[in-house]
Amino acid sequence: MKIQNIISPSTENCTEEALYFRRFGDVEYSLAQENIMLKKEAMVSFDTYFNGFSASKWFQYTTVKKIRLKIKVKGKIRLTLFYKEKQMGQIYTQIVEEAEYDTGGKIAEIESLYHCEKTQGMYAFNILAMEDDVVFYGGEYDADFLGEEQKVRLAIVICTFKREEFVYKNIKMLKKRFFENTCSEIGKNLAVYISDNAKSLNQTELESEYVHIFPNKNVGGSGGFTRGLIECLKNQKTEEFTHVLLMDDDVMIQPESIFRTWRILTVLKPEFSDTYIGGAMLRLDKQWYQTESGALWNGGNLISRKVGLDLRDLDACLYNEFEEKCDFNAWWYCTIPMKFVNETNLPLPLFIRGDDVEYGLRNMKNLILMNGICVWHEPFEYKFSSSMYYYIFRNRLIDNAIHEIPYSYKQFLTELKEWFVRELFTYRFKNAQLLLDGANDFLKGIDWLIEQDGEALNSKVMGKGYKMQLINELEVPFDFPVYERTIHLFEGRMHQLKRKLLFNGMFLKAKGDAIVPTIEPHILYFYRKERVLNYDFMSRKGFVTYKNNKEFFRLYKDFLHLKKLCRKKYDIVRAEYRERGREVMNLEFWSRYLEIDSKEKDGENKS
Repeated sequence: MKIQNIISPSTENCTEEALYFRRFGDVEYSLAQENIMLKKEAMVSFDTYFNGFSASKWFQYTTVKKIRLKIKVKGKIRLTLFYKEKQMGQIYTQIVEEAEYDTGGKIAEIESLYHCEKTQGMYAFNILAMEDDVVFYGGEYDADFLGEEQKVRLAIVICTFKREEFVYKNIKMLKKRFFENTCSEIGKNLAVYISDNAKSLNQTELESEYVHIFPNKNVGGSGGFTRGLIECLKNQKTEEFTHVLLMDDDVMIQPESIFRTWRILTVLKPEFSDTYIGGAMLRLDKQWYQTESGALWNGGNLISRKVGLDLRDLDACLYNEFEEKCDFNAWWYCTIPMKFVNETNLPLPLFIRGDDVEYGLRNMKNLILMNGICVWHEPFEYKFSSSMYYYIFRNRLIDNAIHEIPYSYKQFLTELKEWFVRELFTYRFKNAQLLLDGANDFLKGIDWLIEQDGEALNSKVMGKGYKMQLINELEVPFDFPVYERTIHLFEGRMHQLKRKLLFNGMFLKAKGDAIVPTIEPHILYFYRKERVLNYDFMSRKGFVTYKNNKEFFRLYKDFLHLKKLCRKKYDIVRAEYRERGREVMNLEFWSRYLEIDSKEKDGENKS
């Protein structure tokens, strides 16, 4: 059984060579042909993120045994099989097998068995050219396995809102690799369900036997993903899906990740049949940078696992082999057993932020994370949206209440105040208002949530926030050198003390304007400023905020009112969500919320 392909950099998704192989000496690689050419005494090593073999995960969770390497080469080579493991302060390396081969100038397949009892790290290999003009054409890891191969039908569920470029590109890759590839092992066991929240996709162009589009209300990620899950349930009798793979619309995929996910599921040990498989998030702009590989909820103060790893480094790849406690895997790539998806166990209507967390807390027992299973995603620091300030604490409160996670109103108010005051001192009064709105709406209880039209509520929230505009349309002129000087400002200890004692100059006479980044600007930048241009580097747009003492005091007064309301209602509302949370997790609620039944009836009447 083939369990993993040896893959190469590609212009389709990733050209970061060190994620695939490392070259030593005179080595040439062609992106067009995807072949590696070596001169005499040159070497390529495959102890990498995509081409190392995660022995620790395969042997722990699946029934595989006797791992073999099969490669296609031309020329005289020395093939070395390795076992590598991260130990305390060093990398342990063991040569498992080494042999020389000569194909006589022809392309030949070479097979070698890993005779190794160690299973806590990574299996890998390298190829040393013993003559000029050696060519490596690719290969795979194969394995024997115990018991019977399990039938796996995988539904990829994508929720999208005006991300046509990503969606079209990913569907094109899936068609090329799986649906239209007669050699594909999983093409007939794969389907794609897309919830189109913007109703902007061309159904005629995209839909096929394997790709299905569902125009949906704009009810955020939670509503879009739930719509996809509901459609999977509707077709379950004929499709017999065993798992769903929830995947964001603004990611770039590596099709091999999907193959490996499917293969793992076919050979899982019986005791891990309810296991989730997660994909790591790598940055789209720095494709070697790992942003997260599983996470802890921590009451809302998220802890991203293995954040910041440079996956070009062997040490980082071996660190990924270690398992750490995780509460959930984000829905940019998360595979869930279909046994958890039923009419009484659907996600919460949280719109965005916290739906994946809650569903993981509710259902996830085991999580497999493996090198080579990932997506590339735009960094979150490039995405500014005022609406997030509404959803952040509202959804944190709901998630913690439903799962009885200790989070007292005093703790909540302390953390809210930190965010709230920061927005006040950076003149972002609309964001401060949205923070209060989210907390106040939570205190209205679960009946308020049940009665909401998620699309209308989000439109209202969006209308209250800051709107990005072209910088030429803004009152404060943009000056790039001024912007650069601002982000490199340095503050001495005495000035910092003075600034804090003077409430960041909020009540002193202002002195001119400032230009600051939209994402987490330092409060120092706003010291005694009258107007501030908040500049988004990625979109080249921005918005202007103004010093306003009247608004400052009005909002702080509202915050004090919220504190009183929390003392009175906080524990009561928490208990209400805990006791009645199931009322917003079932098909009856979601059909009404998404207006699915009415849409279907309208369609029947028209026909």
